[in-house]
Amino acid sequence: MRVQLEDDTVRVRINEDELTELLQDVALLGSTSFGMAFTMRYAIDATDADACTLSGTAHEWRMEVPRDALRELQAKLPSKDGLTFDIPGRDTVATTVRFDVDVKDSLRRRRA
Repeated sequence: MRVQLEDDTVRVRINEDELTELLQDVALLGSTSFGMAFTMRYAIDATDADACTLSGTAHEWRMEVPRDALRELQAKLPSKDGLTFDIPGRDTVATTVRFDVDVKDSLRRRRA
């Protein structure tokens, strides 16, 4: 899993094995250390809800992605098109979540 933060966007890129794990109710866990300052921990889960949500703190957060949307994405692989969600902010602009499956990984699998 690869997580990128830029401005008001969170981009999550996973491979097909990780997508399968999500759809089997296995959370994807990751962390990023910022030197000696702090470590950010994150978890990605599939949910039966209709919307993508973020919860937690800056140091430890959880993203829940709608299972139906993940299934639709899996059915379209390989594809450069991923999922995009807007999560309303508190007195700020919305946070955009871009969630996609690594196209190169998908193409490699189909060639093998």
